[in-house]
Amino acid sequence: MNRKEIREEVVAQGAENILSAEGGEARLNRWIGQAIREICDYRPWPFLRATKEGTMPLTIGDLGHVLAVIDVAAKFQLDPISVSQALAGDPSQTAKGKAAFWYTEDGEILKVTPIDSSSTFKVLYRKVPAALTDNDVPIIPADYHDLIVDRVRVKVYKATDNFEAAAEVLKDYERQLGVMVHALMKRNYDKERRMTRSGRGGDYL
Repeated sequence: MNRKEIREEVVAQGAENILSAEGGEARLNRWIGQAIREICDYRPWPFLRATKEGTMPLTIGDLGHVLAVIDVAAKFQLDPISVSQALAGDPSQTAKGKAAFWYTEDGEILKVTPIDSSSTFKVLYRKVPAALTDNDVPIIPADYHDLIVDRVRVKVYKATDNFEAAAEVLKDYERQLGVMVHALMKRNYDKERRMTRSGRGGDYL
């Protein structure tokens, strides 16, 4: 479903009064955006993972959390530091060499220090969900779009002081969220084995 279809489904399930009120459509759209962000923030979902390669500085518009920054040719993983640490080590930000550290500026610009403009870097990161228009489809897999609907319905019921209905929908939302976690986060159905030490070399059992 795109945002318009999600909003229509919410309305069909009891939000007619919200929609008909002044500013109602914008209110529902805001709640849809909040629901998507809440679901995306709940777990480090596989569908949020992404990579980007390039030279530094590198701008990533949908950057959420950086997982790793790797020098592609050297196969070397850089360590993260803060902007203040980068400035403390090189106040003029002019030192050049083989990059050893990475940091972010303005939430979406990655830089390395020392400055290394000749190397290519691979950034592994988790995306943040983009703001949607009516024709846009959420980043959340289609099988779980009803979760967005239910989360918005909770907000609708609370806004109309129907707290009993809100509690019932929230209970079902949380149950379905658990199903999503099991389906998307637990991919290994092989028996997990505990590793123990015997005290000898090559002794993991």
